[in-house]
Amino acid sequence: MTSHYEKLGISPAATPAQIKAAYHAKLREFPAHSYPQEFKEIREAYEAIRKGETTQYEDFLKILPLEAELNPEILKQVQEKAIAQIEFSIDDLIRATF
Repeated sequence: MTSHYEKLGISPAATPAQIKAAYHAKLREFPAHSYPQEFKEIREAYEAIRKGETTQYEDFLKILPLEAELNPEILKQVQEKAIAQIEFSIDDLIRATF
């Protein structure tokens, strides 16, 4: 599937004036009476760009998964601190209960 920008032959960074110029150039290249399907696609692409719409594939490519790396040393330190805080004897448990 081609994007709206590819359909008009422009880059996504094109200015509104460049978009409009490319749209009119494509309409002259593919007139409605000779190329009805291409004319319709060009018009839909222009309207989508003008309104700020994107295709589902463009939106998908903009969302990147979160990448995180855990430092094993820090993870080990946190684990040791957690274990140290929960370690207690049975006597401590009995005193805390009663």
